[in-house]
Amino acid sequence: MNEKTIKGSRVTTLWFVMLALFTALSVVATLLIRIPYGLGYINFGDAVVMIAAVVLGPAGGAVAGGLGPAIADAVSGYVIYAPFTAVVKAVEGFLCGLMYTKLFKNRASWVRCLVAFLTVTVWVTLGYALTDFLLVLFGADGFEAYGLRAALAAGAVTMPGTLVQMAVSAAVAMIVSPKLPTLARDKLFRPSDGEEPRT
Repeated sequence: MNEKTIKGSRVTTLWFVMLALFTALSVVATLLIRIPYGLGYINFGDAVVMIAAVVLGPAGGAVAGGLGPAIADAVSGYVIYAPFTAVVKAVEGFLCGLMYTKLFKNRASWVRCLVAFLTVTVWVTLGYALTDFLLVLFGADGFEAYGLRAALAAGAVTMPGTLVQMAVSAAVAMIVSPKLPTLARDKLFRPSDGEEPRT
Protein backbone atom coordinates (compact mmCIF):
# COMPACT_ATOMS: atom_id res chain seq x y z
CA MET A 1 0.00 0.00 0.00
CA ASN A 2 1.33 3.46 -0.85
CA GLU A 3 2.66 5.51 2.05
CA LYS A 4 3.37 9.17 2.72
CA THR A 5 5.06 10.74 5.75
CA ILE A 6 3.22 13.18 8.02
CA LYS A 7 5.16 14.57 10.98
CA GLY A 8 7.50 11.57 11.14
CA SER A 9 4.81 8.88 10.88
CA ARG A 10 4.16 7.10 7.59
CA VAL A 11 0.49 7.09 6.70
CA THR A 12 -1.05 4.74 4.17
CA THR A 13 -3.39 5.49 1.30
CA LEU A 14 -6.19 4.22 3.54
CA TRP A 15 -5.45 7.13 5.90
CA PHE A 16 -6.34 9.60 3.14
CA VAL A 17 -9.45 7.60 2.25
CA MET A 18 -10.54 7.68 5.91
CA LEU A 19 -9.77 11.40 6.08
CA ALA A 20 -12.10 12.07 3.15
CA LEU A 21 -14.74 9.83 4.71
CA PHE A 22 -14.59 11.52 8.11
CA THR A 23 -14.71 14.97 6.49
CA ALA A 24 -17.81 14.00 4.52
CA LEU A 25 -19.40 12.39 7.58
CA SER A 26 -18.86 15.55 9.62
CA VAL A 27 -20.79 17.52 6.99
CA VAL A 28 -23.63 15.00 6.95
CA ALA A 29 -23.75 14.67 10.75
CA THR A 30 -23.93 18.46 11.10
CA LEU A 31 -26.57 19.03 8.43
CA LEU A 32 -28.85 16.00 8.58
CA ILE A 33 -28.85 14.83 12.20
CA ARG A 34 -30.54 17.60 14.20
CA ILE A 35 -32.26 16.99 17.52
CA PRO A 36 -34.19 20.09 18.67
CA TYR A 37 -34.20 21.12 22.33
CA GLY A 38 -34.85 24.30 24.29
CA LEU A 39 -31.61 26.09 23.42
CA GLY A 40 -31.49 25.17 19.73
CA TYR A 41 -30.62 21.78 18.26
CA ILE A 42 -28.00 19.09 18.74
CA ASN A 43 -26.01 17.63 15.86
CA PHE A 44 -23.29 15.00 15.85
CA GLY A 45 -20.70 16.81 13.74
CA ASP A 46 -18.41 17.27 16.73
CA ALA A 47 -18.66 13.58 17.59
CA VAL A 48 -17.34 12.77 14.11
CA VAL A 49 -14.48 15.28 14.53
CA MET A 50 -13.51 13.72 17.87
CA ILE A 51 -13.60 10.20 16.47
CA ALA A 52 -11.57 11.30 13.44
CA ALA A 53 -8.94 12.82 15.73
CA VAL A 54 -8.63 9.61 17.74
CA VAL A 55 -8.34 7.40 14.66
CA LEU A 56 -6.32 9.67 12.33
CA GLY A 57 -4.29 11.71 14.83
CA PRO A 58 -3.85 15.49 15.13
CA ALA A 59 -3.38 16.20 11.41
CA GLY A 60 -6.42 14.18 10.37
CA GLY A 61 -8.52 15.63 13.15
CA ALA A 62 -7.57 19.17 12.16
CA VAL A 63 -8.39 18.68 8.48
CA ALA A 64 -11.69 16.89 9.08
CA GLY A 65 -12.64 19.42 11.76
CA GLY A 66 -11.63 22.46 9.78
CA LEU A 67 -13.28 21.45 6.50
CA GLY A 68 -16.41 19.45 7.31
CA PRO A 69 -18.29 21.69 9.76
CA ALA A 70 -17.28 24.85 7.87
CA ILE A 71 -18.73 23.41 4.66
CA ALA A 72 -21.90 22.57 6.59
CA ASP A 73 -22.15 26.17 7.81
CA ALA A 74 -21.60 27.54 4.32
CA VAL A 75 -24.25 25.42 2.61
CA SER A 76 -26.84 25.82 5.38
CA GLY A 77 -26.91 29.62 5.26
CA TYR A 78 -24.52 30.41 8.12
CA VAL A 79 -21.76 31.66 5.83
CA ILE A 80 -20.69 34.34 8.31
CA TYR A 81 -19.81 31.60 10.80
CA ALA A 82 -17.92 29.38 8.36
CA PRO A 83 -14.44 30.96 8.80
CA PHE A 84 -14.80 30.94 12.59
CA THR A 85 -16.05 27.36 12.52
CA ALA A 86 -13.09 26.33 10.37
CA VAL A 87 -10.64 27.69 12.95
CA VAL A 88 -12.49 26.51 16.07
CA LYS A 89 -13.11 23.00 14.76
CA ALA A 90 -9.64 22.61 13.23
CA VAL A 91 -8.13 23.39 16.63
CA GLU A 92 -10.66 21.01 18.19
CA GLY A 93 -9.54 18.15 15.95
CA PHE A 94 -5.84 18.92 16.33
CA LEU A 95 -6.02 19.30 20.11
CA CYS A 96 -8.08 16.16 20.52
CA GLY A 97 -5.71 14.11 18.36
CA LEU A 98 -2.64 15.55 20.04
CA MET A 99 -3.89 14.78 23.53
CA TYR A 100 -4.97 11.27 22.58
CA THR A 101 -1.90 10.19 20.59
CA LYS A 102 0.90 12.17 22.27
CA LEU A 103 0.25 13.76 25.66
CA PHE A 104 -1.54 10.84 27.32
CA LYS A 105 -0.28 7.95 25.19
CA ASN A 106 0.69 5.82 28.19
CA ARG A 107 -2.82 5.90 29.64
CA ALA A 108 -5.73 3.58 28.91
CA SER A 109 -7.63 4.39 25.72
CA TRP A 110 -10.82 5.43 27.54
CA VAL A 111 -8.84 7.77 29.82
CA ARG A 112 -7.18 9.43 26.83
CA CYS A 113 -10.57 9.82 25.14
CA LEU A 114 -12.17 11.28 28.26
CA VAL A 115 -9.43 13.87 28.85
CA ALA A 116 -9.25 14.83 25.17
CA PHE A 117 -13.02 15.15 24.77
CA LEU A 118 -13.47 17.19 27.95
CA THR A 119 -10.66 19.53 26.89
CA VAL A 120 -12.10 20.19 23.44
CA THR A 121 -15.59 20.61 24.91
CA VAL A 122 -14.25 23.55 26.90
CA TRP A 123 -12.31 24.86 23.90
CA VAL A 124 -15.24 24.82 21.46
CA THR A 125 -17.60 26.36 24.04
CA LEU A 126 -15.17 29.24 24.59
CA GLY A 127 -14.37 29.47 20.86
CA TYR A 128 -17.98 30.03 19.85
CA ALA A 129 -18.54 32.43 22.74
CA LEU A 130 -15.62 34.47 21.38
CA THR A 131 -17.06 34.18 17.85
CA ASP A 132 -20.42 35.67 18.85
CA PHE A 133 -18.66 38.29 20.95
CA LEU A 134 -16.59 39.43 17.95
CA LEU A 135 -19.51 39.33 15.50
CA VAL A 136 -21.66 41.54 17.70
CA LEU A 137 -18.84 43.83 18.79
CA PHE A 138 -17.68 44.62 15.27
CA GLY A 139 -21.06 44.46 13.55
CA ALA A 140 -20.33 41.74 11.01
CA ASP A 141 -22.78 41.06 8.18
CA GLY A 142 -26.23 40.43 9.65
CA PHE A 143 -25.32 41.98 12.99
CA GLU A 144 -25.17 45.54 14.25
CA ALA A 145 -22.37 46.90 16.39
CA TYR A 146 -24.13 47.23 19.75
CA GLY A 147 -21.07 47.79 21.90
CA LEU A 148 -19.05 45.88 24.45
CA ARG A 149 -21.88 45.08 26.86
CA ALA A 150 -24.06 43.55 24.15
CA ALA A 151 -21.09 41.63 22.75
CA LEU A 152 -20.30 40.15 26.16
CA ALA A 153 -23.95 39.18 26.58
CA ALA A 154 -23.99 37.52 23.14
CA GLY A 155 -20.90 35.50 24.00
CA ALA A 156 -22.36 34.42 27.34
CA VAL A 157 -25.76 33.49 25.89
CA THR A 158 -24.25 31.11 23.34
CA MET A 159 -22.24 29.13 25.91
CA PRO A 160 -24.98 26.89 27.44
CA GLY A 161 -26.21 25.72 24.04
CA THR A 162 -22.71 24.99 22.79
CA LEU A 163 -21.87 23.18 26.01
CA VAL A 164 -24.91 20.90 25.65
CA GLN A 165 -24.04 20.24 22.00
CA MET A 166 -20.45 19.36 22.87
CA ALA A 167 -21.39 17.23 25.88
CA VAL A 168 -23.73 15.09 23.78
CA SER A 169 -21.13 14.76 21.01
CA ALA A 170 -18.45 13.84 23.56
CA ALA A 171 -20.73 11.17 25.05
CA VAL A 172 -21.36 9.65 21.60
CA ALA A 173 -17.65 9.76 20.72
CA MET A 174 -16.81 8.27 24.13
CA ILE A 175 -18.94 5.23 23.35
CA VAL A 176 -17.45 4.73 19.88
CA SER A 177 -13.83 5.86 20.09
CA PRO A 178 -11.94 3.70 22.63
CA LYS A 179 -12.18 0.53 20.50
CA LEU A 180 -11.54 2.05 17.07
CA PRO A 181 -7.77 2.77 17.12
CA THR A 182 -6.80 -0.82 17.93
CA LEU A 183 -8.93 -2.05 15.04
CA ALA A 184 -7.56 0.31 12.38
CA ARG A 185 -4.25 1.79 13.52
CA ASP A 186 -2.02 -0.84 11.90
CA LYS A 187 -3.67 -0.24 8.52
CA LEU A 188 -3.51 3.57 8.76
CA PHE A 189 0.02 4.13 10.12
CA ARG A 190 3.38 2.53 9.58
CA PRO A 191 5.92 3.25 12.34
CA SER A 192 8.96 5.25 11.32
CA ASP A 193 12.40 3.81 11.98
CA GLY A 194 12.85 3.15 15.68
CA GLU A 195 9.22 3.97 16.48
CA GLU A 196 6.90 1.49 18.17
CA PRO A 197 3.58 0.71 16.48
CA ARG A 198 0.82 3.03 17.67
CA THR A 199 -2.07 1.62 19.72
